Amino acid sequence: MAFGSRSNVYAFIKEVAEGVLQDPTAASFTVAREGANLTGAVNTTESDELRNSIAASKAFVTSQAPTGTIPHYFKPSGTEGVAPDYGILVESALGAVEENSTEYSTVSGSTAGDSTTRANIAVADGDGANIQLGQALLIKDGANGYAVRNVFSKDESGDPDLLASSFNFGTAPGSGLGLGKAQFYYPQNTAQPTYSAHMFQSSSSLSGLHQAIAGTRTTSMSIEFNAQDLAACNFEMAGISYYKNPIRIDATNNLLDIVDDGGTIQATIAQKVYATPMALAGEIAAKATAASVGSGDDTITCTWDNANGVFIIASDGATFQLPFATGAGSANSIGATLGFTVADKTGATSYTAENAQTYGPAVTPVYDNQGPNVVRDNVLLLGSFSDYMCVSGQSLTLSVATPKTDVPDWCAESGIDESLILSREVSITATLKFKKHEVEGTNNLLNNITSQLAFIHGQRDDARNWIPGSVVSVFCPSVSITSNVVSDQDGYLVVTLEGTAIAEGELEDLYINFL
Repeated sequence: MAFGSRSNVYAFIKEVAEGVLQDPTAASFTVAREGANLTGAVNTTESDELRNSIAASKAFVTSQAPTGTIPHYFKPSGTEGVAPDYGILVESALGAVEENSTEYSTVSGSTAGDSTTRANIAVADGDGANIQLGQALLIKDGANGYAVRNVFSKDESGDPDLLASSFNFGTAPGSGLGLGKAQFYYPQNTAQPTYSAHMFQSSSSLSGLHQAIAGTRTTSMSIEFNAQDLAACNFEMAGISYYKNPIRIDATNNLLDIVDDGGTIQATIAQKVYATPMALAGEIAAKATAASVGSGDDTITCTWDNANGVFIIASDGATFQLPFATGAGSANSIGATLGFTVADKTGATSYTAENAQTYGPAVTPVYDNQGPNVVRDNVLLLGSFSDYMCVSGQSLTLSVATPKTDVPDWCAESGIDESLILSREVSITATLKFKKHEVEGTNNLLNNITSQLAFIHGQRDDARNWIPGSVVSVFCPSVSITSNVVSDQDGYLVVTLEGTAIAEGELEDLYINFL
């Protein structure tokens, strides 16, 4: 029987401890795009022994090296103040998230800014402490079209607190305006979180496959805003250990009661997630035989029937029973996990589970209610703080590279104890509308002057105000332009910019907000 891939479902859940597989919750599922996959792989080494042959030597597995690719649409959750269901992928790339469920408001004293002075957003005394540098504010002011601005700096010395804006306004914001509820993803240079990645061939019990990766980090993230297309992103990930049809054993299902030639015994199965059914079968055979020694002294086997997806438990003794219903450990029996019905098995020396293993999720997936958005009626702000008018263009791509370094450990089952992110590089490519007389980009390139960049994407209402819950803000406080080229595109001139986002002063290289 063949299994289709269009029914695949994916879940990503933050780990409590790196490399310890977390089971998905209903809310940890997200809708991936075609081309998504998880892949098991290993690192190997070869023996250099001379064996009277020039043939290849056997490769020895040194560690696991699973990877994944998840194409996605770049979109918020649809609900203001609620993180998108794929948020952990973004958080792992940047490092941290702050979920703001409280909306603050402006007070009197905001300014529009001018060519020499940044705009200020005035908030009540003490509220500035709750709003972070780089955080985006959705200023619910119809005069400015619900402008989105990032906090560039703060002055909390007086009353009101003043938040210096990334870019100026056409009109100074008034008093009593809501500032939105941002899901604020920001760079953290150490202790970036890991997550468990799961792929199910289907969300039902008919699923043909369950793959999982533990200790997963986002190693690259690219975001694409192409005019008249859907805003998209792609995540590359790498983890510590790989699982195929894993089975979790814990305190609720770790006991196997047996009656053998010596009487009643009990095997206690190690509590962990077994990477494959075969790994669990090996553990059961070892623990059951060990329990029999000194009792019936029988050899008890547990095998995995790969063709039918069932476990078979057998003994070489004359007496062999599995009292799943009446055994001392029946309340915490492994029987149901292995596919056996809850009834005592007697009268044979080999028992086959009545039920094949299933590979669907244990919960019903729940997804965000926000669909993807077309890149139109969006805003690119680029230049100095006084350049607050939208810059026309066709495409913008931001790529975040965060390669990881694995830390080997001979005590670790997978060969890897933990991993570290040692660098982050944010590269930017933009195709902009060519404008006569415009030389600012070239001047900045030649004179090594950095620019600010902010892209605001989402939906607007009939009054052309941004709709809360649908808005994405990407902000790079300092971009070093590395290339500025005028070229032809379909018969008309465009300007292609390339640059690198850098950290300067108190601000890091990239901030992402869902509003």
